[in-house]
Amino acid sequence: MKKLYDDGKIRAIGVSNFTVEQMEAFRSAAPLHAAEPPLSLFERGAQEEVLPWCRQEKVTTFLYSSLCRGLLSGSMTRDRKFKGDDMRGGMDPKFQEPRFGQYLAAVDQLTRLAREKYSRSMIELAVRWVLDQPGVGIALRGARHPEQLETPGKIDGWHLTDEDMQEIDQILRQTIAEPIGPDFMVPPTREQMKAMAR
Repeated sequence: MKKLYDDGKIRAIGVSNFTVEQMEAFRSAAPLHAAEPPLSLFERGAQEEVLPWCRQEKVTTFLYSSLCRGLLSGSMTRDRKFKGDDMRGGMDPKFQEPRFGQYLAAVDQLTRLAREKYSRSMIELAVRWVLDQPGVGIALRGARHPEQLETPGKIDGWHLTDEDMQEIDQILRQTIAEPIGPDFMVPPTREQMKAMAR
């Protein structure tokens, strides 16, 4: 990557799902311009170390999963079935009962907040929440179907207040007994692999 950058064949170098330690090690060998961690209302691990480090080091952030694999779309129901390679069908504990029902209850209350206070949709609230975090540059959202690529309404021109942020946190505390982050996606360490082989 450094050679490509030095030769002018690429303009920037970015990493995805790196810890601060991994990014520092990477920078000892090549410049680092962008980082892509997950961040959503439901998965906030990047706020602890990654985002502050990126702000300090002037590394642009591209936050993915701003809709938390569709949970924050406002369109999921308890009877939703996930097929094929869809990790929501078995890997992600947020989509397994009783947690799935708790997360959907949170979405119901968040949808009400978005509609009553801002006349916005759940998607607009979820993306605005990500963009209103300190140091965030870009909020990415995935799509499994072409119609999901449509622009999700009015994201620009408004912001969540500190009071809104507190109300959102209160809703999550009241509805989700055991929050789950994106840690289930992290590959096991060598030590964990050895322990599993025993």
